[in-house]
Amino acid sequence: MGAGVCGVTTALELQALGVRDVVVLDARHPGDGSSGLSVGMVETQYVEVPDIAVRAHGRRYYDAVERDHGLTFVRGGYLRTAHDGADLADYERSVRRQREAGVPDAEVLDAAEIARRWPQLVVDDLTGGLYGPSDGHIDGYEYCTLAARLVRERGGRVLPGTPLVGAESLPGGGWRLVTGREPVEADVVVNAAGPWAGVVGDLLGAPVPLVPQLHGAVTVELAAPLTPLLPFVMDYVPGSGQAGVYFRSERADQLVAGLHVEEAVAESVSPDVPLGRVDDAFLEELVERMGERLADTDGAGIGRSWTGIYPMTPDHRPIVGRHPARADVVCAVGGGGNGIQLAPAIGRVAAEALTGAADPTFAATDPGWDPARIADGAPAGPASAQTP
Repeated sequence: MGAGVCGVTTALELQALGVRDVVVLDARHPGDGSSGLSVGMVETQYVEVPDIAVRAHGRRYYDAVERDHGLTFVRGGYLRTAHDGADLADYERSVRRQREAGVPDAEVLDAAEIARRWPQLVVDDLTGGLYGPSDGHIDGYEYCTLAARLVRERGGRVLPGTPLVGAESLPGGGWRLVTGREPVEADVVVNAAGPWAGVVGDLLGAPVPLVPQLHGAVTVELAAPLTPLLPFVMDYVPGSGQAGVYFRSERADQLVAGLHVEEAVAESVSPDVPLGRVDDAFLEELVERMGERLADTDGAGIGRSWTGIYPMTPDHRPIVGRHPARADVVCAVGGGGNGIQLAPAIGRVAAEALTGAADPTFAATDPGWDPARIADGAPAGPASAQTP
């Protein structure tokens, strides 16, 4: 249910596990929602073992899709800033854990080394950073359309323009899904509806607490080419509860920039909120924050801008697996602002939950995505998050 990045990836993982009759429904078409509007970051620069494990899996997944199917994967590097000694100590642990997870090239840089490599960056208030030179980004729309094609080539069906409008439990088990077109019958439904997962969950009698939040990004047009090119700079520490600025070189005279947070701290919006340009308050904060981290921006101007939705959960973790109230509904929801890089792991966990895999991929590094934690309504989310 849903042809965004989590939906099409789950479909491919189900096929890889031997499920032959896979049908993907989408109200519009693959990658048409927020997956296609993402800045597409794929990186492993986290501290906790489960967070690293699922992202390392994602890196390997996209490496394979690039190698085997021609996906464009731009490896421009990723730098997460450090603001004190505690951050640096965490980052040293991250490097060790990344090596154990098969990521050999992450490194901790001090502020002087950051300034030497990228003299355009302001580092006076930094102690250093965590750098992944092989990290990069993909185009979410390109991936979704490519993955949908692969689903079809492997015998599955992808039905664009097929919104879910109702669902009926069949007497002998399974579902009759009422759509804007012909009804579809299914033994199990995977809810991978992104920002609409709360609405879909209610239709299925398998509610999920979702907090859709509006976020934006812009291009910054530079007055002169920037040399050297910048990696993806993330001036945000996960768990801080405050948005951080990010930016990366798109080309020598253009940056892509935005504000990122992985906690549900913004106002919940309808998943049907009109998407378009960012507002003035966003631009003011972004320009101020970029000016604190990037030197010599004289003459730079804002180019195009766009918004998308982070499908957040109240406890900031995806909800993936069989729903505690409906075993015939599998959740693959709540990627938040990390949907692209988490989709391979979300798809694998969801597919293994559906097929009953005896040896789950992440058993030894449980990321804490089990839907059992939402039984009896916990964690509670805003009521508005589940209504269009």
